[in-house]
Amino acid sequence: MAYLNADIPPIYCKIRKEYLYDLTKHHGESEDCCVFSVTSITDRALLFNIMLPNGACFWRLPISAFFQEKFDRTVVPDMPIDQLQL
Repeated sequence: MAYLNADIPPIYCKIRKEYLYDLTKHHGESEDCCVFSVTSITDRALLFNIMLPNGACFWRLPISAFFQEKFDRTVVPDMPIDQLQL
């Protein structure tokens, strides 16, 4: 499968913590992160690679996993990926 990785300027934001645990636990929690690159895979939405403050890296997370760091997780609505991708 062909894919492309590209570096981007760092974006400091928050991640919905359930995306770090296969959407099985930690719902409603968030953690700070730094988005540092993107991955493009054929027939998929754009994916992002991140680093957490403890140094852990996570690869290929969808845009729906992130929100601005100035907001609280409780006030950020869940939106479908097709709307966020636009």
